[in-house]
Amino acid sequence: MFTEELYELYKRYELHVHKKERLRANLKRFLCNSPLYDSEKEPHKANSPMHFKTTNVDKYMNEFKDEGTIPEALGTYHMYHRIDGKLVAVGVIDICNRFLNSAYFLYDPDYMFLSLGVVGAIREMEFMRMIIDTHNPNLTFY
Repeated sequence: MFTEELYELYKRYELHVHKKERLRANLKRFLCNSPLYDSEKEPHKANSPMHFKTTNVDKYMNEFKDEGTIPEALGTYHMYHRIDGKLVAVGVIDICNRFLNSAYFLYDPDYMFLSLGVVGAIREMEFMRMIIDTHNPNLTFY
């Protein structure tokens, strides 16, 4: 889901790490409109953005979930990492039947000293283990 908060983080990350200025359309196309679907069961989703629940969403369209929330469906998800409420990193993951793909990770350059990419990878593996234990034992690959 696109938010201004996510865009500001993406813009700062891309400029600092890749030395490129990015537009909102880049973020929307690259990281927010990435539907995963079963083409045999749901062919209509090929040209649609991911389903987004509006429960637990604030006025800025930020979705709040408990730490232990398990995705209800396969698809692309954003894992937000916050420090004292400030968004400092976002991991974009694809959850499929057999694998969890770490598609992209971005972070606030001011927090580079924290090695947030490593923290994000560890958190994704922990999340994968939780999905395996509680929801999908066939999830095999990271």
